[in-house]
Amino acid sequence: MEINCVFPPALATPDHIVLAEELEYQRAWVYDVPVSYADTGATVAAAAARTSTIRLGVSVFTPHLRHLTANAALIAHLATVAPGRFDTGVGAGFTSSTYLGRKPSRWAYVEEYVLALKELLEGNEIEWEGKTLSLMHSPASGISYPIDTTFWIGAHGPKGFGVAQRLGAGVVTNPTHGDNPVPYDGACNLTYYGTVLDDGEEIDAPRVLDAAGPGASLALHMGEHGPLAGMPEAIGYAAAIESVPANRRHLELYRGHLIEPNATDVKFITGDVIRQGTMTGTRTEIAAILQRLEDAGASAVLYQPAGTDIPRELKAFKEAAELRHSLTTKETQHA
Repeated sequence: MEINCVFPPALATPDHIVLAEELEYQRAWVYDVPVSYADTGATVAAAAARTSTIRLGVSVFTPHLRHLTANAALIAHLATVAPGRFDTGVGAGFTSSTYLGRKPSRWAYVEEYVLALKELLEGNEIEWEGKTLSLMHSPASGISYPIDTTFWIGAHGPKGFGVAQRLGAGVVTNPTHGDNPVPYDGACNLTYYGTVLDDGEEIDAPRVLDAAGPGASLALHMGEHGPLAGMPEAIGYAAAIESVPANRRHLELYRGHLIEPNATDVKFITGDVIRQGTMTGTRTEIAAILQRLEDAGASAVLYQPAGTDIPRELKAFKEAAELRHSLTTKETQHA
């Protein structure tokens, strides 16, 4: 099972990707949310110039943030500056669409969108929304076709999995299957949020709140559809969001999403929220979780380090991951 990492891009993210390569993470991806994070393309390009082996990628491009040709051209550029090691994730945009006050794209449209991207990246012309489109980079640009990239689909249910299967793509999803088999017959990157506890460290310690807070915020943002369903903190968070005027609610719902808890989030992040809403634990506990995911058929995990000490998080998680193969069966089952 691959041990990979993903970042909400910040100006320091290229430094962190360099460290991830040194720690032998196999992939380092970045999210694509222009209204919240540092620029996706600039971040990946800077990391590409300073690395040579780690696979880079974006998780995920969505149809509504840029025009089809803008995303295709960005993929072409990034795949060119990271030859043979660039991954393209595409999704319906459940989070990024909320920032715009829109609904996510239909899965049928996502499938059409990926097929169109593939054609453009092959150097072909396509018909799109009644117009003939093409990427027309000349040799002087340094970009030539076809473009070498691997596609992944951000999906969390049967419709998205079906799109990925038909496209022959990998899947990026949450580990909501528990210890049951991973619900996808193909390459599957399972996202992982949380922090590695130091010996004797309490789950509500300030460092833990700092490092696990963004993942805990995600659990709050998911509401009744997430791991905190029914908990008083989730109910309180939902009421707080409902109190925001409707014309601004879409902005406040995901403010700081996955990078820093916002002023509303911090009111409801407790040790119990971290315990229930993230996969935080000791090195042995995290090693056991990872081993169970591997046994269930996961081909990769995609860890998002967070907080004010990203290097510490990358190092500690990699140490826990390497520990998993030395666990006994009893430790794997009961940690």
